[in-house]
Amino acid sequence: MEAVIIGNPNSGRAGDLERLKRCAEILSERWRGIEVWPTERPGHATELAALAGDRVVIAAGGDGTINEVINGLSGGATLGILPLGTANVLAHELDLPLEPEKACQRILEGRRIRADLGVATNREGAERRFACMAGIGFDAKVVQAVKPHIKGLLRELAFVLAAVEVYAREDLPTAFLTQAGKTYEAQLAVVANSHRYGGSFRMASEGLFTSRELEVVFIERVSSLFRPDVIPRFLAREPLAHTTKSFRATELHASAPGAEVPVQLDGEIWGRLPMSFRVEPEALEVIC
Repeated sequence: MEAVIIGNPNSGRAGDLERLKRCAEILSERWRGIEVWPTERPGHATELAALAGDRVVIAAGGDGTINEVINGLSGGATLGILPLGTANVLAHELDLPLEPEKACQRILEGRRIRADLGVATNREGAERRFACMAGIGFDAKVVQAVKPHIKGLLRELAFVLAAVEVYAREDLPTAFLTQAGKTYEAQLAVVANSHRYGGSFRMASEGLFTSRELEVVFIERVSSLFRPDVIPRFLAREPLAHTTKSFRATELHASAPGAEVPVQLDGEIWGRLPMSFRVEPEALEVIC
């Protein structure tokens, strides 16, 4: 088995190049031809993944690194994950160990599954895949507001504090979600391909990753998010879909005429509305 490790050695828990090389040594005890390809700039992981061909491609980092990698993978490649980020949403979704050496052993011994991916298409027709979620409106503004050093210190709590800050100071326009001839209004919407969110929080129903559907969880007015019957249950790790509105879809369109509404994919801002979303069934082979 040949594999490449792709990661940024200068950010997050990846630490340094020596840590990535140590992971390569563990894998080389069972596999041959293990290479470490460090990234040098944003988007570089996508370029490197495209060069890896049909090998096992191991994303070493957080959900942003994984997102870059899956957008470069060939159809015959297999994804492995070394969860070295802050939230590690996809690692939580797949119940992967967060300790690097144990994560390496899981890559060597874990099973392979075919998982769905979400695909976002912007107004120019450009497409980008996402593994966990697309966040629209308030959700994307919260992602923008979370400062990296605060996220590193407070981890999941950083998103809660950022949500309060954004709600207090930001204008929150309404987005329109259209699916199967129906239109829904929302100041916050998450197009979920996984049920995890921001680490160990839960947004949607379980089993989405292999369901061949997306679950759209939305809130018409963000003020309702702070009701005493909503936020405590979310903080207690109950899926937000249980206390707000949601629907299943294989595709949908989101727009916000006359307003600037941002969109985030797997924790990274990717443009603004209008945008369409669809599920790509069994598009990814991943080791878990």
